[in-house]
Amino acid sequence: MVLSLVAPVPEGVHAQLAALGTKLEYLHPALYAGEAARRTATPNHPANTAGTRAYQEHVRLLREAHIRHVGWKRLLHDHLELVCNPQKTLAIGTMVGDAATGNASLHPTNLHKRGAATERAAEHNVQLGLFPTPVGPNEVLLDEDEALKLKTWFLVSYRVKAEGGVRIHSELSLPGQVDRGFVVKWEQRIQLPVIEMDEIELPDEDGPGEIDIPVEFR
Repeated sequence: MVLSLVAPVPEGVHAQLAALGTKLEYLHPALYAGEAARRTATPNHPANTAGTRAYQEHVRLLREAHIRHVGWKRLLHDHLELVCNPQKTLAIGTMVGDAATGNASLHPTNLHKRGAATERAAEHNVQLGLFPTPVGPNEVLLDEDEALKLKTWFLVSYRVKAEGGVRIHSELSLPGQVDRGFVVKWEQRIQLPVIEMDEIELPDEDGPGEIDIPVEFR
């Protein structure tokens, strides 16, 4: 699998990410892994398999990179799968965006309707569970004051089929307002460079032709 940047990293991106405690090197691998996982789905898998596998790898790689390199913690907060900084002030989740994703002159939104948790995160009106679950290794819980201070960013991505491959547009963005399940206002956006991956032929699990099963008639 060939992975590459379509264009140089825009000026200021590294500094903007550093101010949040993250790096491009922690974000892009999650997108790579998600695309690779998506391609393991075949036409014979259930309809949502590709997207589900991509989402799972986005979350996993995002968490693993931040836990391993900068000591962040895994956070499941108000039904959002996140990774949280040690100060408990900033967390990152993932989201699939629309065709405007990564374009500074356009206003992107989420491709699929989000649940109420995203709206609460955008409004800083997060709620705590009444019965907190035990905290495991590399995991953290927030108390009510911490939850109200938490800024929840999203690694928003949108994939486009290009000649001979796939291009993934992305940005790290902070939603400011959600209406009817869709982000209508962003507080801040950091456009990330487009990455490109070569095309992979999906296996044809049905084989080259119809399956011929011999049946003896009685």
